[in-house]
Amino acid sequence: MINNLYQGAWMTDIDDTLVLSGEMPDQSRLDAISKFTKVLKKHEILWIPMSGVAIVKLGPRILFRLPEDDFSHIYYYGGDGSLKYYFDEESKEWKEDNNFSRLFSDAQSLIVLGEMEFRESLVQLSSISGSDSSAIENQISSAKELLIKKGYDLSDCILDILKVKLDAAGIDPKLSETYFRGGSVSWMMLGDVSADPYHEESNLKLRFELIELSRKWLKDHNDLSDIGTAGISVPFPGARGIKFVLKGNDKERSARDLMRWTGLNSKELLYAGNELFDGGNDNMLRKIESVTLLSVGDKEDPGHSIVNGRIGKDGNNMEGVHANLYWMDWVAGKLEKGEMWVDILEEMRSVNG
Repeated sequence: MINNLYQGAWMTDIDDTLVLSGEMPDQSRLDAISKFTKVLKKHEILWIPMSGVAIVKLGPRILFRLPEDDFSHIYYYGGDGSLKYYFDEESKEWKEDNNFSRLFSDAQSLIVLGEMEFRESLVQLSSISGSDSSAIENQISSAKELLIKKGYDLSDCILDILKVKLDAAGIDPKLSETYFRGGSVSWMMLGDVSADPYHEESNLKLRFELIELSRKWLKDHNDLSDIGTAGISVPFPGARGIKFVLKGNDKERSARDLMRWTGLNSKELLYAGNELFDGGNDNMLRKIESVTLLSVGDKEDPGHSIVNGRIGKDGNNMEGVHANLYWMDWVAGKLEKGEMWVDILEEMRSVNG
């Protein structure tokens, strides 16, 4: 629905931008986020968190813990650009926008996850949708039939292969956790813990080996493009896990959808992220001309309206979450003084671009 209600939108990455990767933020951090979103709402600016996780993961961590009064100006794009959520005022619940959803086929899900993980994901979904066990078994049977017809080996599921490699490296595969988001899968080889254990030298080396194995497996299987609406890729390393994403599902898709239904243009959008470099999971936003990109990571590629967020206007050096909080406060202060959103974005670019 196109409208002229909004001045603009602050789009934001979550992990290592808004909060530390894997962190459950305390109440003081939530209060700071809510204070900021209230200022944005007051000035008719949307707050758009974007992440790889589905709302069942981000909700209890951040979104559901914010005041309900904030929700009218918050939309969440999750699942690596495959899912979109909004707060329904009538039911007082967060709902998925099914018109935006772009998902794996059942056959793709089965050959990536393996039968056990796929069945578990269907059981979890059935608790929401009301599907019965016979419907689940029919889905699994139909997926198997298609895979066999296309020549796939049902014992060759990629996550099963990765778990065998993990065990061979001396790491218990039972520690790993799988998050299936419909249009993407995140496999956490050490579990859903902070990024620190993943950055230990041996674990980092092993994870990159498993990423390359996953990419080769997909290439050998034609990216699974013959059993779904699009192929699947491992698009970027990330901070912790290994992601399998339906091609075309990313933050660029989310941002373009945002512009389409709000009527906002790219000059009215800001995106804050920590991986605005080639191969980073924020870098696809560069494909949209004139979006202001606030970089709070340890590096970024130059150009394209980049704001070096590690250097505040007062000259203090910052990084990550602390840098993002600085700019949230800076922008909120400008808005409260009556400055227009697009003028604030222009000033940001001129100060540190």
